[in-house]
Amino acid sequence: MSAPSPRFSNFYLPEVPPMARLLGLLGLLPFAASGIGVWVEPLGDLRFALPLLALAYAVLIAAFLGVVRWGAAMQNNNPESQARHLLMAITPTLICLVTLMLPLPQAFTLLIISFIAQAVLDVTATAQGDLQAWYKPLRLVLTGGAVAALISLLVHALTH
Repeated sequence: MSAPSPRFSNFYLPEVPPMARLLGLLGLLPFAASGIGVWVEPLGDLRFALPLLALAYAVLIAAFLGVVRWGAAMQNNNPESQARHLLMAITPTLICLVTLMLPLPQAFTLLIISFIAQAVLDVTATAQGDLQAWYKPLRLVLTGGAVAALISLLVHALTH
């Protein structure tokens, strides 16, 4: 029997620092629990609390992603890109504020769009050297997991 490949043992994220990989993947647990939990009838009344808990968690995470931009702006001495990073740093928080005032289907839709848009911006920033190269694969995996859970929650909100 051969040893597992390094790619598999590192969750296909070998270039990501171990602590960032661990914390990022653990951060998907609330998304996964809520995205799956709303469909599990034996959870009883807890199922009905999960969408609001997921909304609160998604808003916190989306706003947190803006902090990455703020950090990039602090490390960047180019006034043109610094201003862009600072504007992109506050935008997720403002979007999240609006999200909290919407009915659940619209809130989940806006969060899905926000997570995807932020991932595109982050992938672009890694290509431009504004963010560490290892951040790209991590963001893609984490965004995929978060968006999958939010889609599940959106479908549940539209059908129940």
